[in-house]
Amino acid sequence: MVGGNFSKLMPCGAALFAALALAACGSNSPGGGAQAAADSTTKAVYNDDPATVTQNFDDALKNQVTRSEVGILSDQMHKMGDYQGLTFVGSDPNKNEYTYRAGFTKGSMNVTVRLDPDGKFAAYRVFPPAQ
Repeated sequence: MVGGNFSKLMPCGAALFAALALAACGSNSPGGGAQAAADSTTKAVYNDDPATVTQNFDDALKNQVTRSEVGILSDQMHKMGDYQGLTFVGSDPNKNEYTYRAGFTKGSMNVTVRLDPDGKFAAYRVFPPAQ
């Protein structure tokens, strides 16, 4: 998932890069529905629950996510310890993207969501925080 391709979930080498495209209800407010939906999706990934991860995906993008990819990302998250939730990091209004820090007992990852014009998630991306 290098270069901003938000259409697929896949780990790359030592660094974890993942992307899931999804549709979910949410507001454009960083602290509102977008964060709640991102948290819910992150919990579902952590729990290796593809049905819940994809339940709000749009049909075109839902088919791009496989059970094995969700499992791989779940395994990576479990290596970071217990999931402790998201905190707002920043946003890019030009892209309609919001970034959160997913906290774990042994570290963190960043979660970026991109909203479509209707306020649905057009993307969900997980990656290591900048060093």
